[in-house]
Amino acid sequence: MEARLRDIREGIDHGRFPAYVFNDQEIFDLEQEKLFGQAWTFLAHESEIPKPGDYVTRYIGNNNLIVARDEHGEIHANLNMCRHRGNMMCKSEMGNASHFRCSYHGWVYKNSGELIGVPYLAEGYEGKLKRKDWGLVKARIDTYEGLVFGTFNEDASSLEDYLGGFQFYLDLYLKQGPNGSEVHGPPDHWITETDWKIAAENFAGDGYHTPVAHQFGFNLGYFPSSGATHSQGWAASIPGKGHGIGLGHTPGFTPFAGFPDALTAEIKKSLTPDQVEVFSNTRTAVGTVFPNLSFLMQPFSLIPGETGVRFVTMRLYHPIGPGKCEMYSWCLVPKDASDEYKEAAYQAYTLTFAQAGTFEQDDLENWARLTRMAKSSAAKGIEFPYLMGMETERDEDFRGPGHVVKPYVNDSNFRNLWGRWADYLLGEA
Repeated sequence: MEARLRDIREGIDHGRFPAYVFNDQEIFDLEQEKLFGQAWTFLAHESEIPKPGDYVTRYIGNNNLIVARDEHGEIHANLNMCRHRGNMMCKSEMGNASHFRCSYHGWVYKNSGELIGVPYLAEGYEGKLKRKDWGLVKARIDTYEGLVFGTFNEDASSLEDYLGGFQFYLDLYLKQGPNGSEVHGPPDHWITETDWKIAAENFAGDGYHTPVAHQFGFNLGYFPSSGATHSQGWAASIPGKGHGIGLGHTPGFTPFAGFPDALTAEIKKSLTPDQVEVFSNTRTAVGTVFPNLSFLMQPFSLIPGETGVRFVTMRLYHPIGPGKCEMYSWCLVPKDASDEYKEAAYQAYTLTFAQAGTFEQDDLENWARLTRMAKSSAAKGIEFPYLMGMETERDEDFRGPGHVVKPYVNDSNFRNLWGRWADYLLGEA
């Protein structure tokens, strides 16, 4: 396997990537151990669990966790498994509870993970079981602007180091005013016959597919761009970290169009001057935090030809097998925006990138067919070209961090993502 991975790593540097990795059981198993077992993984947005006792259940790789806010407001992430015989502690995906009681033998834990109740403790264990030694297994967590990440790797570098400057771009989605962003309702949640890596790559800045896969949006006037100018903009990536974002630009487009004027003023106050300049020129921002968390912001109009409203979708691709993943998709809104704006943004999100959204259906059909075709025997030795922008120099006038190139339609972000993926599987991240 190491020789295969070395070939893949070398191929990435030369703009090639093999088709078989999207359906390979051995690759999937390695991802569980060496990627999701080591990297920081997104768990939840803090606004999903605003009150003491609120919890959601999420995953790090194939590990199910309870992400809960305790009675003091502190957030904990614990393996959703009783320490007694391994039963699942919490069977609901979200709720509010001060304690969790195992349905098998009745061990009881605080929502912080501390073991506080053991039936027949004195009679059965004769004083040999110390409750403090048998709490739920804790994951290490850290946060950035409301995003809660977790890892079981005690030796992982800090989340700040892991993000490596990508915070500059994340702020567009997360600093939408003085109190930031919040989720608008629970996530849409479904299973798709799509490999998680295909979705992560697409949202790392694939503007190339938009005029084809989503052509109806241009033709009907719902999308504030045209095929003629759609390639304009920037592809930004953080070298060696895997994170990438595409920033689409439409000439003459009003800065921050799609936000109400008062909200735009508040957003500008929350950003640095460099961020304001970069984001003023941005129509569409579509990015991936390596490995499997993505965002998209764009204006969308229900009335052809008009600017419409800006919305943000945040999505997570949880791998559940080779060529198969569980999708979570949220709508993020500015916390301080009016209810009217939030509802309009949620409507735009629902019509486009929610589970049954038109753009989402376009993508899912292509991704599922890609996954299926890459599984065929003839595809086993086939590689895909990632040759766009191999020699492109950084745009030195761009005021954001990372490797930033023009045009927006570019493969540089994807080579960076695949390089990081291969480094993790080789144990060299």
